[in-house]
Amino acid sequence: MKFIIDGVAGKTVATGCATAAARAGQLEVRSSLPVLDTPAPLIRCRGGAIPHLTHETLQYLDTANRTLLIPYQYHSTQTDVLKAYQKGLGSFLGEKDRMSMLTVQDPGEETKSGYNQNKAISVWSGCNRNIVDVDGYKQFVRVAQPDIVVPLCDGDTPPDSTSKRINKAAKRTIDFLDSFLELKDENPKMNVVAAVEGGLDPVVRKLSAIETSKRNVDAFLLDGFHSNGTAAESLRWEAIKEPFLETIFHLPAEKPRFFLGPAGPRLLLELVSAGVDVFDTSYPNLVTERNAFLVFNNKFTKDWDPLEGADNHDLMFEKNFENDEMKMEMRSLVEGCSCYTCRNFTVAYLYHLVHVKEMLAKVLLSLHNLHHYLTFFKSIREAILADQIHLLHRQILQPL
Repeated sequence: MKFIIDGVAGKTVATGCATAAARAGQLEVRSSLPVLDTPAPLIRCRGGAIPHLTHETLQYLDTANRTLLIPYQYHSTQTDVLKAYQKGLGSFLGEKDRMSMLTVQDPGEETKSGYNQNKAISVWSGCNRNIVDVDGYKQFVRVAQPDIVVPLCDGDTPPDSTSKRINKAAKRTIDFLDSFLELKDENPKMNVVAAVEGGLDPVVRKLSAIETSKRNVDAFLLDGFHSNGTAAESLRWEAIKEPFLETIFHLPAEKPRFFLGPAGPRLLLELVSAGVDVFDTSYPNLVTERNAFLVFNNKFTKDWDPLEGADNHDLMFEKNFENDEMKMEMRSLVEGCSCYTCRNFTVAYLYHLVHVKEMLAKVLLSLHNLHHYLTFFKSIREAILADQIHLLHRQILQPL
C-alpha cells in the first residue's frame, strides 16, 4: 500500500497537545487498479451486492470510484466454497476489477452487543449467529484474497460501556492483531488495516493507538465509536472529539486512517478535518432505505464569501416523499444534479414509485444518493487542496 499526501489544510483542530488537519492524498493498493484520491468512500456491499444495484444498473453510477467494501459477516460460512473456487471473493462476486476491502462487521447494519467472547467474536447474517476466532478468520482471508483486510477486532464498546469492557475490547483486539499478523508474515504484500479501539476513553485510546502503531500494519481503522447502522447516525462530533483526536495524535501521519459507519455531511467534515482519509457509503445507503434523497449543497465554491449567505443550521440534508404536492412536481430531485436519476426522471415519477412500493424506486434513489455523496467527496478534496475546508463547513449550510 502506497499513500501520498498531496496537500494539508492549514486550519487544524486541537485538544491539549494533539493536532490534526484535513489532508488530500492518493492511495494505491496494487498497480493494476486506479489510484484512489482521498478523502474518499469505499462503496459498501451487503451480502455480495451493492444495495439495490445489479452489476448492470451499477454502470449508471458515473464515478471513477472502483472500490468495494465487503463485510465478512455475510460470507463467514463460505470458506470451503472460496477454497474450491480459488479465485478470491472479489472475482466470486463478479467485481474482480474493483479494489476490495474486507471488514469484519457491516457499518450499515447495527451490530448486536454483548455476544463477543474471550477468544472469538460473533458475526450475524440475519438471525444467524456465527462465532469466529482468529484461526477461522485467517483461513477465510487466505481464500478470499482481498486487496485490503481488517483483522478480527472487538468494537463492541457502546457509550454506556464499563471501563472493564473497554479495556478488554482494546486488549483483545491487540491479541487478535498479533495472531493475525502471522498471515502477513506469510504474505508480506497483504495490506492490513488495524483497528484501534477504546470506546470513548481517551486513556485507553492512547494506549491502543501506541501499541497498534508498533505493529507491522499499513493503515488504521478508528473503530468502536458506534455500533453501526441507523443508531450510528445520531453520533455527534462533540461526543467523540476528545478520544478521537487523542487517537489521531498517536498514529503515524504517513499512514492512511479509516473510519467506517454512516457519516452525514457535518460529521464527515469534522472527521476529515481531524485527518481521516477513507470512509464508506453506508450513509447514502441508509438514506435510500428510508425512501429519501440527499439534497444538501455538495458543491465547493472557491473563495466563497461567507457574508453572501446566512448559515441555516436547521437545513435538511435529505427529503422524503411524504408531501403529496410532490406528485405534481415535474422537476429533478436536485436541480443541476448530473446523476442518471436526475437527468432522466422527475420528482412526480419517483413519488409514484415510492408510494406503490415499486422496487425501481430504491434503484433510482440509490443511484442519486451515491452520486450525491461521491460528488461531495470531490468537493472536500478540492476544498483541502485550496486550503479552504473551513469554507465548505459553511457552504453545506447554504441551500442549493
